[in-house]
Amino acid sequence: MAGIIFGTSGIRRVFQNYSESDVMFTPQMALDVGLALGTYLKSKSTVVIGKDIRTSALPIEYALISGLVSTGCNVKTLGIVTTPTLAMSLKYLKADCGVMITASHNTPEYIGLKIWNPSGMGYIPEQEEEIERIYNDKKFVDINWDEVGKVTNVEDINDIHIQDVTNRIKFDGSSLNVILDPGNGAGCDIVPKLLSTYNVKIMTINAQMDGKFPGRNSEPSKENLIQLSKFLKSSDKSDIGIALDGDADRVIFLDENGEIVDPIRLLTLMAIDYLERYRDKIPKEKMKVSTAINSSSLMEDVLNPLGCEVLRTEVGDIKVAIAIKEHGGFLGGETSGTYIWPSTHLGPDSIVTIAKILRMIVESGKPLKEILKKIPEYPFYETKFPLKVDIPFTEDINKKIIEEMTETLDSLGKKITNINKMDGVRLAYNDGWILIRRSGTSPYLRLTGESSVNLESSKLVNDQAKIKMEKLNLI
Repeated sequence: MAGIIFGTSGIRRVFQNYSESDVMFTPQMALDVGLALGTYLKSKSTVVIGKDIRTSALPIEYALISGLVSTGCNVKTLGIVTTPTLAMSLKYLKADCGVMITASHNTPEYIGLKIWNPSGMGYIPEQEEEIERIYNDKKFVDINWDEVGKVTNVEDINDIHIQDVTNRIKFDGSSLNVILDPGNGAGCDIVPKLLSTYNVKIMTINAQMDGKFPGRNSEPSKENLIQLSKFLKSSDKSDIGIALDGDADRVIFLDENGEIVDPIRLLTLMAIDYLERYRDKIPKEKMKVSTAINSSSLMEDVLNPLGCEVLRTEVGDIKVAIAIKEHGGFLGGETSGTYIWPSTHLGPDSIVTIAKILRMIVESGKPLKEILKKIPEYPFYETKFPLKVDIPFTEDINKKIIEEMTETLDSLGKKITNINKMDGVRLAYNDGWILIRRSGTSPYLRLTGESSVNLESSKLVNDQAKIKMEKLNLI
């Protein structure tokens, strides 16, 4: 099964117990990844392994552990945990590496692996490429029978994560009412415990761990949060709704009216809150926030006048984390609802984010919708479509997309001001922009855009882009 095994967010494929297809994920593949990772890390390294609630996580975990200990690595297992907990645990357990067995927000037939550095940052492409080279060459390290690594179970990591958060973020949430929807995922245990520690009054839905996701699809998208929205609209007590995906690296907030809060508006709000709290303590070179190329331009409009630079990256939390590590900054985030706090670690952490948002509400004495009034709303429209053929977007495809969209925008009376090919094709025009890119985690084409005119204008460009992508036989 030689070939490319890593995508833009680790390994993520449909599980199969045995297959010679290189598009499936099998225990044999997990065994070989464990051998390759152990060879890369060298003997006696310590690797922490966590898993989400997917039914196929168990055979993948055992196969991965077998590969690692067969190279002399020692393994510490956390059991079922959130991805933020795995990332946070590395510093406490003095580990050399972490592996999270998860397919994040994908549907239940998917499973995958994501590998983490001790800093809590996911492996960068160069690290993944080296592991992939070893995996394909099958030249794994040899050890003697008495050099096999050991496996240790860690029982209290959720309590350690909660304590790590509550020691730094303090407030009394007894005035708050929260409806929590962890989506039957790994957050079912730790988030209610966190909220209870803050004395928050909690109501839960879809809060029983189940790898088949019976309550709703794992991705906390608008169409999957209709039930949570209805509960908020009908409740006369709830102040806020919180929704997570399967491994809880994503978190979506809903206001007291059951409306989903745009993650980029929330990211901007949290940046302002941080600046107000710590401006005198932030070195000028760290006055930066990182976000992906598909995020709203409202960030520059709001934060630049405050002396805060906005760094743009390719889509993916690892790209955002790399930008923070290389260029500095105090916060990063994406439209998907991932938020990175480098003062904690360099991985997405929904647990820290929940605490910070609730503290903000308590200290202001205002509902979230009221606090958000200081952040403008830009008309934003996004759609996705299955690709006819799951192929990478080459320079030739990008060229055709630019040609077709140039013609489209001209016909709509819009003047192109910039073309960015950092990740897909982003065309900025006189009153907005549109980004056309292949999803990094599933075979979909994503069309994302924004207009300074109105939502109808953004939707019109998006609809016309869909027609052009059909013409190119992509969707």
